[in-house]
Amino acid sequence: MTLLLALDTSTRVASVAVHDGQQVLSETTWLAGREHSARLLVEAGSALERVGQTPRDLTGLVVARGPGSFTGVRVAISAAKGMAAALSLPLWGVSTLDVVAAQAGAVDRPVRAVLEAGRGRVATALYQAGECVEAPRLATLTELVSLLAERTLVIGELTPEARAAVEKVPGVYVASSALSLRRGGLLAELGIARLRAGDPGNPAAVDAVYVS
Repeated sequence: MTLLLALDTSTRVASVAVHDGQQVLSETTWLAGREHSARLLVEAGSALERVGQTPRDLTGLVVARGPGSFTGVRVAISAAKGMAAALSLPLWGVSTLDVVAAQAGAVDRPVRAVLEAGRGRVATALYQAGECVEAPRLATLTELVSLLAERTLVIGELTPEARAAVEKVPGVYVASSALSLRRGGLLAELGIARLRAGDPGNPAAVDAVYVS
């Protein structure tokens, strides 16, 4: 039996999910602000309890590695590594931008994933057919707009000001705020894909990703 717990505290949005390898069993996403550490393990415990499981029933963990908030990214990684060590579980790390891009689904257009990075900047990368085709980077709003090309779908965290500016770019599509909300269930699916591809899930190999 597969039972994975997914943890994501990369930005002010946090999410946890439980996945059995076939479907999402439980998922919670909330605006954590800077209170990631106060709620993460509580929400993870509730997600497991909701489906009649405990941490001892887990067969693996998957965590969002960033980019994102320096402190936020570290909260989930520290919690995941602690659980992996205590329970002798494999742990897979996934780029948070990969999770954002996965929210777009199978679309026949370029996807630009965006995450809040503080100080008026975003972390962003370009995806085509689910594959990252441009290295993640930091960008100001002006730089982000200059990166956009016709037919691109922009998805992820955008302030109202940024959303308004991006929506003015001809030929660019902007995902709704609901579709742009990061989900632990998608993170779990990406972790399961790693498992099925033969990745052993070495906790020591999982570390935070930051961009400049």
